[in-house]
Amino acid sequence: MSLSFSLTEALPLIQQNYPYELEAAYTPTYNIGIYMPGMVVTADEPHLIKKMHYSMVPFFFKERKSIMCTVRHSQILSKQLFRKLMVTHKRCLVLADGFYLWKRFGADKYPFRFTLKDRKVFSMAGIWSAWIDPITKERYESFCIITIPGNELISGISKSMPVILTPETEKAWLSKTIEEEKLLALCMSYPPELMTRFQVTKDIADRSLNDSSLIKPINNYLPI
Repeated sequence: MSLSFSLTEALPLIQQNYPYELEAAYTPTYNIGIYMPGMVVTADEPHLIKKMHYSMVPFFFKERKSIMCTVRHSQILSKQLFRKLMVTHKRCLVLADGFYLWKRFGADKYPFRFTLKDRKVFSMAGIWSAWIDPITKERYESFCIITIPGNELISGISKSMPVILTPETEKAWLSKTIEEEKLLALCMSYPPELMTRFQVTKDIADRSLNDSSLIKPINNYLPI
């Protein structure tokens, strides 16, 4: 699943929803893709907004290479790696104000942006891991986003969508007292009537670009 996202809202608005200390300076980013830094809140430090790299490098990997951007909800407890991260509370909120999915039409692919009607800033359910460089001993923290089958708005574009948490399920996702099975039961498709979808420029594929033109709607009819 090709999933990228953004976090561009002003810091006061972000901290209105997530009133926590920042570990590092905040930079609005219009398209956060593989290996780029994203803002997360972890179960281990629930009152701190941290920066971690998108695309999880598991702690036991020999090299800092991974394309593990997402993991299916159904794999969390069936795969040993993800089960261990869940049991050891390596869960996080991935902060965003929108996300992107691509759809193929004929020989071309087009990006679509999804946002929420009821919240300008929200979180997606994630899990994370810390990798230690065997030579430099540098600590590299990274995360991936949990996905579930897409709702009616998503399904015309992609089979899957990120797990979007509500303010209530955010607290549960970071809890260290709720059983893993019960936490996964909270991972549901977000109501499509509370979301918006529109096509955006293909320039979001260029990671060197970072400006508001990337999130402007494009009036280009495509039969979804």
